Amino acid sequence: MRAVVFGTAGHIDHGKTSLVKALTGVDCDRLPEEKRRGITLVLGFAPLADPLGEVELSFIDVPGHERLVHTMIAGAAGIDRALLVVAADEGIMPQTREHLDVLEVLGVRGGVVALTKADAIEPARLDAVRAEVAAHLSGGPLSGAPVIACSALNGAGIGEVRDAVLKCSRGVVQKQDPHRPFRLAVDRTFTVTGVGTVVTGTANWGRVRIGDELMALPGGARARVRAIQIHGTPRDEAEVGERIALGLTGVTVADVPRGEQLLHADDWRPSQRLALDVRVLRDAPTVAEGDRVWVHLLAARRLARIERANPAKIGPRESGRIIVRLVYPVFAAPGDKVVLRRVSPATTVGGGEVLDTQPPRLARWEADSLAALPRPWVDAAATIDRWVGLAGPRGLAAAELSLRMGVWEAGLESALGKLMTEGSVVIAQASPLQLLHRDALADVRAKAAELLRAAGAMGVPHAEFVAQLLPPAARHLRDFYLNHLRRAGLTREVAGRVLSAAASPLEDALAGRVAEFYRGVGFAAPSPQEVARALTADPRVVEGLVRFLVDQKRLARVGGKWVLHRQVLDEVVASLRDWGVEGFDVSAFKARFGLTRKLAIPVLEWLDSQRVTRREGDRRRLVRPRGETNPGA
Repeated sequence: MRAVVFGTAGHIDHGKTSLVKALTGVDCDRLPEEKRRGITLVLGFAPLADPLGEVELSFIDVPGHERLVHTMIAGAAGIDRALLVVAADEGIMPQTREHLDVLEVLGVRGGVVALTKADAIEPARLDAVRAEVAAHLSGGPLSGAPVIACSALNGAGIGEVRDAVLKCSRGVVQKQDPHRPFRLAVDRTFTVTGVGTVVTGTANWGRVRIGDELMALPGGARARVRAIQIHGTPRDEAEVGERIALGLTGVTVADVPRGEQLLHADDWRPSQRLALDVRVLRDAPTVAEGDRVWVHLLAARRLARIERANPAKIGPRESGRIIVRLVYPVFAAPGDKVVLRRVSPATTVGGGEVLDTQPPRLARWEADSLAALPRPWVDAAATIDRWVGLAGPRGLAAAELSLRMGVWEAGLESALGKLMTEGSVVIAQASPLQLLHRDALADVRAKAAELLRAAGAMGVPHAEFVAQLLPPAARHLRDFYLNHLRRAGLTREVAGRVLSAAASPLEDALAGRVAEFYRGVGFAAPSPQEVARALTADPRVVEGLVRFLVDQKRLARVGGKWVLHRQVLDEVVASLRDWGVEGFDVSAFKARFGLTRKLAIPVLEWLDSQRVTRREGDRRRLVRPRGETNPGA
């Protein structure tokens, strides 16, 4: 059975509550003050049974007083269709118009129009009022809706209204999204003896079960679901679209006031700045940067200032983009509907949808970039592509994207798969999943090339290279970037220094002097520190050059610590092959080349590793190369 919520709308004293009572048998005015004053002050709720059993229909009855529009918005924010009530003896009135404006900006489309108090005017006049109402509704959220004359006093037309409401409800399709957490905006909270704290609201997303842990935002309190009721009927679970009463443990009424939202416990965070796609109503004043406005989102109302606007002034019937800074945070997600109202005089000026809950901070001259913000609910892949791109070299964690989109991480898989296939987003880290835009990667490659070009053949010390290449926020990806630069053939690392893969340190004067020094001293095999002293050079630089020259096979390290020039070793190989013997022992080898045993053994082991000789007990046998190839070269 599909859950559908109908909300009343209309001017004060046009009979909304009386009509709901005539339809459902439930009097939504529960408070003594409501009875005494004869007006609705708070939201009321009532079920309507569907004889066909297709829909689970709920009514939200809202106040019609001009000073209670914020309460009306809190109720209307959770409805699927509207029951507009217009008194036949008064017709369209100011709050009729404003309630219609609210329905329009909330995106409510479709419903039923009830011409109440039809018994108070002549039938001929009734037809004129019906035509007047239909004309006023043309082009609006209830354009084409059936207009039915009725009277709660004598029951005339009530059955027709009921049938029209049920018929309209059966056409509502609730969108199920398995990747959304449970989400409920609290519109009423109270205490029940034996149960504890009870909240009511319409489930905006997901499914809730008894025992689930929920978190309240923006307050942060944690609660566990003790009981679930739908219009007084106990349930084990409830889902999106249903009017729900939740009995909670672990919280007080003060922890979950109206406007608080309950979600499945996770890392969800409230926002204090929102980027909005808005449209100003036809008769509303211009909305401009710097204005103070009320921002209504679900059951919450927040005072805010318009921080940026594009265009800077948005006139009646015009659309634009704005960033608002809220005085007090609220939980929001892309696609959430908002209503904007002036602070004074209190009138509805427009509304729209949330584009981003973490918008960039823009200077006034950057406000035009608001026009480029994508609509996440239309194209999630384009939105993620932009958000990851704007993050630059620091990238974005998938968990951060999940929170920003208002979905579990599994809900990003399709969009991320598309972007990775196209190559616009790459994985910088697998666990936790960290994403990087290809443009950011290209920028880092270009910056690395420039740094190494400026550094010359000596390169840059590793730590200094990272510090110059990456901003602090991107340092957690240093290994990814360094590996990428190596795999791309742009860099290599030698002795703690990063060098351009295209450059040779032998082009550097000091590198040439180091190589020549080793060539000149032959079997003396000095340490890098001894070479540095002899050349009056920085020992760390010389040690780095020695490592690089070894890597380049211009020098060789034998026995783990002795360093010889490769030409010296090549001469040993050539001499052995000209010796005219098949084998020899260590003493003969020492005598031929004038070596100490301390150095002779490491040189022989090096010759073994190069397959120039093969050890056979205490002797070495010369391995003859194929053809004329010199294996030591």
